[in-house]
Amino acid sequence: MKSGNKEIGFGKQTIAQVFEEWYTVPSYQRHYVWESDNVNDMLDDFASNYIEHAKEEYFLGSYIIQSKDNNNDLLDGQQRITTLFLFFAFLRDYADSSCDVKENCVDLIFQKANKIKQIPERIRLSYEIRGNVKKFIEEYLMTPGSITQHWDEIVKKANDKKESTSIQRMCNALVCYDEYFTNHKEIDLDAFLSFILNNVVMIYISADSLEDAFRLFSVMNDRGQKLSNADILKSSNLEKIEDDGEMNEYAREWENMQEDLGNDFDRFLAYVRTMLLKKRQKMNLLDEYDKQVFKAGKIKQGKEFFNYVFKAYEDYNKLINLADNEDSEYCTLIRTLNECMPSTDWVPVILAYGRKFGNNGLLEFTQKVACKNIADAVCGKTPSYRIDNLNNIINLIEEAGNTSDVLEAHDYYSFNEQVFMANIQSEIYGRRYTYALLMLLEYKYKDKSEWKDFGTTSIEHILPQNPKATSQWVKDFDAEQRSYYTHRIGNLCLIGRRKNSSLGNLDYQEKLKRYFEKNIGSFASSQKIYKTYPNAWTPDTVKENQERVIKDLMEIFGIKDSCSNTDHPSYMEQQKAVYPNAYEPWTENDDTKLVTLYKEGKSVNELTNIFLRNSGAIKARLLKLLGIDLDK
Repeated sequence: MKSGNKEIGFGKQTIAQVFEEWYTVPSYQRHYVWESDNVNDMLDDFASNYIEHAKEEYFLGSYIIQSKDNNNDLLDGQQRITTLFLFFAFLRDYADSSCDVKENCVDLIFQKANKIKQIPERIRLSYEIRGNVKKFIEEYLMTPGSITQHWDEIVKKANDKKESTSIQRMCNALVCYDEYFTNHKEIDLDAFLSFILNNVVMIYISADSLEDAFRLFSVMNDRGQKLSNADILKSSNLEKIEDDGEMNEYAREWENMQEDLGNDFDRFLAYVRTMLLKKRQKMNLLDEYDKQVFKAGKIKQGKEFFNYVFKAYEDYNKLINLADNEDSEYCTLIRTLNECMPSTDWVPVILAYGRKFGNNGLLEFTQKVACKNIADAVCGKTPSYRIDNLNNIINLIEEAGNTSDVLEAHDYYSFNEQVFMANIQSEIYGRRYTYALLMLLEYKYKDKSEWKDFGTTSIEHILPQNPKATSQWVKDFDAEQRSYYTHRIGNLCLIGRRKNSSLGNLDYQEKLKRYFEKNIGSFASSQKIYKTYPNAWTPDTVKENQERVIKDLMEIFGIKDSCSNTDHPSYMEQQKAVYPNAYEPWTENDDTKLVTLYKEGKSVNELTNIFLRNSGAIKARLLKLLGIDLDK
């Protein structure tokens, strides 16, 4: 074991060494909560380092354990180690994995019993927390082939918000792995797994006593850990309350709030921190509260802090969780944003406005914030830039004397309309903001008086990506038209199920009856397409729908028609003047030539001159064809 001499132990280990040990997530731990972005970010980091730094170490983070006989209670690092455990289970059952990959992953997951050697049967990672997670792991993950056997149930659980949080997020991680490797067939799984096991390292810290282990956790806790931010904040603030009766009352109210918010509690405390500091988080959450909030005099520890948090919780329940909120249009907007926004950084902005001005102008303000945040993403602004813009709006709210000072501060909500228009009219499928744009179209047409959960949601191509040569699609669209329209927003809609290529490739009439009709009940914008074009989907209809969708988005984002009719050349016209092939569809010959030249060592600048397209178009095409993100 890591700490066999009743002392604190520490050191560096490869992932192969980490998974030679046995771990239990104790009952007092919180759930497994990593979301799709966390899982995909880890995979992207592994992939980029495996490609560019194959012989170097990659530091994944640290973990803290309480050492016990033949086992370790995992106090910190649970999210990363669980994600790796799920990853190995997925590769073990993945159809494209080699025999070597499968065999290695079996040993990383489970130890078979051996009566002769007196080796017990045991699984590498066990969960004791509520929600029947232990049984799920044993049934769905432990045995080779179990993931494949239960795949349909796993996909269903991944989208079932009524499921135990840990189980739902574990299933979602498995779905993320499937989607990732489906889209990155170029990855050599043998080499990739070898890199992860031998080059990815973690720092372990171990203690024999629970008291020492928790003390270590308090010192080492960093952003992203879920166990004790709230507990440490509660404890440090209760110490400032002298009256025992008051202290117990505050503790009880805090615990009720914590139980109600569950896994979202640390995130909620981060929202409170943002409202207090109005700037991006740069340290771990506890350090920011200690140094930037309490020691800087933003708010006093003890009763003042508790009262501020409790009031924020009350507002959060009404404004974001929509408890007893009877404004149906506002509720529809918030539910739509919760469904589609790429992050939750907008939440403290809405809280700050609602806390100061109540419902006065709240709907209009929320629409402005949502459009600003999404438009910046469409225009290619970085997450840090977008967060800074949102925090600037919180400062505006604090300084404002009335709602007009906030609602009419146009500079805070402005964005580059020409770049925005150019991007939404180009090939948009696969962009991170595409789903958000389609959801805003749903909000525009949705009945605001009632709410139906979207459930499982996928972006569907109406004109399929790969129609059969004998299909009506090929008769109605020539190759150039298919290349031009397929990935544009006018050819995309939302459906309430996972994509199904066999049904998605049906001719239009059959597709409407067998695929769309049953799967667009909650999607008002998709229904509009279905009802407007009941007979055929042709170059003329997709062009007409593209024009309608663009006008709808211009209305949603407050862009005037004159934006594209000024005396100055549009962004697209400017690009065409410099790069004659800008916004032209890529042909198969173009793609083949691009990949060949890139692999021969041509730089992006050289490729822009060869293909007469800007660097963004070159990078985006290489990302699509090879899965290589040159901006990282």
